[in-house]
Amino acid sequence: MAKARMGRAVVLQAVFGFALPKKRRGPKRTKDSRVAHGSREEMKGGVAHVTIKLKMGLRSLRKKEEMAVLRAAIARVNQGKLVRIVEFSVMSNHVHLIVEAENSGDLSKGMASLNTGLGMRLNRLWGRVRQGSVFAERFHLEVIKSPTQMRNVLKYVLRNDVHHGLGLGILDPCSSAMSFGGFAERQGATKVDCVSVEAQTWLLRTGWTKGGQKGLLTIHDLPRVTGVLQA
Repeated sequence: MAKARMGRAVVLQAVFGFALPKKRRGPKRTKDSRVAHGSREEMKGGVAHVTIKLKMGLRSLRKKEEMAVLRAAIARVNQGKLVRIVEFSVMSNHVHLIVEAENSGDLSKGMASLNTGLGMRLNRLWGRVRQGSVFAERFHLEVIKSPTQMRNVLKYVLRNDVHHGLGLGILDPCSSAMSFGGFAERQGATKVDCVSVEAQTWLLRTGWTKGGQKGLLTIHDLPRVTGVLQA
């Protein structure tokens, strides 16, 4: 049977003039022979700083209609049980999130849900038909492990506008800063009218006040770059 197939291939080659494919040498390729992405940090019942980036050439996320889409998407994800988006900050081409999750699996599923919902609604807003994801890559993850790290991440996310030269001496309206009760000037502020939710982990509720300079933040605290991503 094998010889018959080979003979037929030779005839086809002679008639149509195509070259026979060469047999691949070396070990047989397996299902797991694909190039693997770098592994993420494991998360177990904690807090993470997540950053998602837009593809190049798209509109700014800090416009009124885009912010409405983002807020609705965050609120929708927080209605589920996988993750809790507690704080956020929106820049022109990326979004910073402070997220609580029970484990890495829940975090990945929650972020996938957010990305899918955001992608669909932003594509619709921008008139991009069948364009797929609006995000450039997998989300960047920084697992928070200490009060000092948590404090620095809060400053970095809530005052990211200052980091990008957008600070006008007021709290950024394209973030959850106005509903953050950890600023001395706004002590006791709640998330009643905000799409983000109250923290449940010790680190994000009170633990961060025991790190670094200790105590509450002020709206004049400058953000400190954390982790490997400076966006």
